[in-house]
Amino acid sequence: MNKKVLGAYLKSRIGVIISGVVCVAVTGFVCWIYGNSIMPAVLSGVILILMGVILGILGYRKYNANHSMLVRGREFPQSLAEDFSAKMSMDDESESRELEEKLDLIEEDYRILMIALSDALSKEKEEHTASYNAMLDYYTMWVHQIKTPISGLSLIIQNMEDAETGSRLRAQLVQVENYAEMALNYLRLGSQSNDLQFAKVNVDEVVRGEIKRAMTMFLSKGLSVDFTPSELEVTSDKKWLGFIFGQLISNAIKYQKEGTVHFYGDSQSFTIEDEGIGIAKEDLPRIFEKGYTGYNGHNEKKSTGLGLYLVKKAADMISAEVHFESEVGKGTKVTLRFGNPKV
Repeated sequence: MNKKVLGAYLKSRIGVIISGVVCVAVTGFVCWIYGNSIMPAVLSGVILILMGVILGILGYRKYNANHSMLVRGREFPQSLAEDFSAKMSMDDESESRELEEKLDLIEEDYRILMIALSDALSKEKEEHTASYNAMLDYYTMWVHQIKTPISGLSLIIQNMEDAETGSRLRAQLVQVENYAEMALNYLRLGSQSNDLQFAKVNVDEVVRGEIKRAMTMFLSKGLSVDFTPSELEVTSDKKWLGFIFGQLISNAIKYQKEGTVHFYGDSQSFTIEDEGIGIAKEDLPRIFEKGYTGYNGHNEKKSTGLGLYLVKKAADMISAEVHFESEVGKGTKVTLRFGNPKV
């Protein structure tokens, strides 16, 4: 027996309890005034108590059942409303009539209200999903369209006579492409369906591909790459795994002015270690917060605070853990640990 529910039930019936006590007291008082025996009052009290206990137990069971129903309704409003709709539209008329007889007017009103609210919620979800899908389609088209001028600019830069300026422009062009992809992936991560495709993935191949994509940025900043093959294979989604490594590599380049970015792994994880400016100790617990840029972000005016937020969401989606170790002035080590995919 739930003490909280019992207390609430007794509180709701306090008026009935007080009325019974008053009736017994008035009966006893009348008998006493007229000099009659108070046994009728005592007998009435006993009968009222017995009836009260029996009716109270029955009432409590119904009250507790309604409470459980509403608790379930808070957790699963749609399924509960569907159950009500099914019960109210039974094919068997006798069963439907029996159900209606068991419901008092207030309970019936509650059920009808819940069905109406659930229908409104379903309609709103459908409209939101349609609007969201339309926006996702638009940005997908936009990202593909913007690749055309990016490719055109890349060809123009290749034909430039000033090789140093061309290298710098190519690095910025890669950043533009990365930000366009980030915008699209930001929307995809918010979608109810992320089109995950889990398969055996060679982590070294994924990382090499992202290093190749970022090579222009490595060269423009004069950074070296130290890659140690790990032979690590995991069950994961190749597209999102590449996105995670791409963001981590971009950060390693952005916050390092010289030196080497190291890539290595073991049987369960892969690590990217840079020799950059590092992350302040007080910023480490908040680096995955949406929009949080920290001390480095304030110095790096172009920081959006979205990169690591998206990395964490994508890692959670493929059941990987992202672990940061960093010291200001000495660099940052990011380790991606793999687990079982959430299919």
